[in-house]
Amino acid sequence: MSFFRDPFKVLGLITAVGVVGVTAFYLRYKSIIHKRKKKIMERLTRGLVYRETSSKNIRTVVKAFELNPVWVSEISSEYQVCSMGEYLSTLRFYGDDYDDDGDEGSSVQNMLKKELYTVLASLVLKALGQTIGGAVLPLLGAKPAQSALESISSNIVSHMISKVLVKSSMGNWDPTNDLAALHMNVTELSSLINLNQKINGGNMDISPMTWMKRGEIGYEPSFHTPSAEEGGDAASGAEEVLIPNPFVVEKHFDAAIHGMEERIRSFQRKDGGKVTYDSEDKSMPEPVPINSTILPDLYLGNKGIFTHNKREQLLNRLFAVVLTKLSHNYELRKLDQDDEFFVVRAYGTDCTCPDEFLEVLCNNGHSIEVCPRGTVTTFGIQTCCKEADGSWSNIPLGVFFRTGYESASTRPAYYHLLHGGLDLKIKGPLVGVNEKTGNVNNCDIQFYMAIDGLCGWHSNHNPDVPWMKLNPSTDIYKQKDALAAVRISGILGCAYNQIGFEMDLPFGGYGLVGVCNDTAAMVDFTVRGQTDMYPLLSTGRFLMHTASFLVKIHDGMTNGKCSAKMKVAAADALRLASTAGIIQSDIHCNAKQMVGAYKRFKSNYPTPYFQINVDSLEVFEEIHEKHLDLQEKLSKV
Repeated sequence: MSFFRDPFKVLGLITAVGVVGVTAFYLRYKSIIHKRKKKIMERLTRGLVYRETSSKNIRTVVKAFELNPVWVSEISSEYQVCSMGEYLSTLRFYGDDYDDDGDEGSSVQNMLKKELYTVLASLVLKALGQTIGGAVLPLLGAKPAQSALESISSNIVSHMISKVLVKSSMGNWDPTNDLAALHMNVTELSSLINLNQKINGGNMDISPMTWMKRGEIGYEPSFHTPSAEEGGDAASGAEEVLIPNPFVVEKHFDAAIHGMEERIRSFQRKDGGKVTYDSEDKSMPEPVPINSTILPDLYLGNKGIFTHNKREQLLNRLFAVVLTKLSHNYELRKLDQDDEFFVVRAYGTDCTCPDEFLEVLCNNGHSIEVCPRGTVTTFGIQTCCKEADGSWSNIPLGVFFRTGYESASTRPAYYHLLHGGLDLKIKGPLVGVNEKTGNVNNCDIQFYMAIDGLCGWHSNHNPDVPWMKLNPSTDIYKQKDALAAVRISGILGCAYNQIGFEMDLPFGGYGLVGVCNDTAAMVDFTVRGQTDMYPLLSTGRFLMHTASFLVKIHDGMTNGKCSAKMKVAAADALRLASTAGIIQSDIHCNAKQMVGAYKRFKSNYPTPYFQINVDSLEVFEEIHEKHLDLQEKLSKV
């Protein structure tokens, strides 16, 4: 005990212990700080959100755009896909309860979640703003779209958190509760579209009829060569006119393709740009990250190729331009301006009608296939995910609405919007053979009402992916019906474009007079007396206007000196007017038209890509069976 009686020895011992303890504490604390710093730096490098792809750590899941597992299995050998729900289920916020250092209820955590949902809400709204004639965003007034998105996104974040992107426990799950499906039907949406038109009016600086005369919309550069009056240099010969009038096929067709290729190269050279045009190229633009900080590995775009190479796309466009310009002649005939007709001279015949041109091609070694078809539409919005091994998973998307039909237990049937049109495939000498591969070139165009504001013929090239295959709603037309359909399309295009012009409608009337599906359905019904296109979204108001304009076209076409072929077209205008008066609409569902809707629904969704498709068909079948039971009981009364 003498040791403790010596204060100097005690002080020395305390000092030694203190130094050792402090040193040990410092070293341990430094180590912890180092680890913490390393972890923080790692997080900053990776972003604020990371993905946990280990299935054992995914205790809850998000159900959004869920895919049909049977279909996924069928394509698995060629395509790697995942649902948006699968992707969202892998997201982890730093600070979640499975992170050792986290606090799920922290303000930072909630802020990050709110930012994530704001970004996703903005994407959803941006998609909706580009669909159905821009019905939603223009309602906000004259503010730029970006500021409109920012303001409205903040207002629906809480709804997105509580209703759309919440986590659902694994187990029994009703596909009609897919969180990506919009809980509204087209009746509610059409109200917004009509309100948009009444409040804001049109938004096209150039009228739909002018675009029809030019032949195409939405391309830069285009086949159209601006005249001096339009601000171009064509009158002085500074730029070659690619589609002169008359357009002599043997002389001008190939020249127009080559001239367009040079225009594209010149366009790419502007401001010192690099020429990237390659006639054989089928590649799609590289996917770009959406928000690497809070949406890691999620990209906007599609990792794949197009169905047509660059030159085939130009072939498509050229045929589409020529047929649309020929269709514009019906409007000129109505105005008694035959001297301004656009003329195509092919194999010694002057053609002034689109079906006449195709008939001449058929008589000179070409073949055509015409049929209404539809495919999933996302209005140009596609997403994919880059996996840890460097591979890509494409994420099929859709825009889901309620059909309005529900089972006895109030389970709703949904459909995803389809892009539909009247397909035209052309083969023959003008289309030609690829000199490098020896394969026959593809030439595919489609007639429909485009969101840009032009009802006419358009290039029909698409991403080459299994969920965007074109599905025919009926058998391929025989040649007589095929030519009639092309003629009828041209007349309908004149009516729709004139309505958009005279009534000053947003997007030329897209979403009001109809959408792409409706144009194909109108033609199909007029040719066959029925149609299996679904859904049909024309409103009664504009169906009546369509009928009225078509009668005006008939009356104008038969005034003055009218050729035999124009008399046939005039009669088709009346048949189209009759179609507008009797064709079904899926905006307002009712028991009377349920059988037809069920038949058309099945025709347009033969391959259920999404799980909600499978379940919705079951709902439809249940309703259909109850309807048949009712009819049987009535027959016995």
